[in-house]
Amino acid sequence: MPEHDATTNLDETVRRFIIRYGDDALGEAQRRMHELVDAGDTDGAETWRRVVAAIAAVHTGAGRRGKKLH
Repeated sequence: MPEHDATTNLDETVRRFIIRYGDDALGEAQRRMHELVDAGDTDGAETWRRVVAAIAAVHTGAGRRGKKLH
């Protein structure tokens, strides 16, 4: 998958997650990441680690490349 497509998909996932969970988005993403770690799904856990980092960046105002995600 080209890097641009992966970034676009991540941005869209983060945007939708924040819309759905609001202030709880970071905690919900962390919960999902830990579920995948516990299940031994390292690839899935890595994907959700990136989602967690992107949500944290949005919440701290350090959004990705200055893009508004919500």
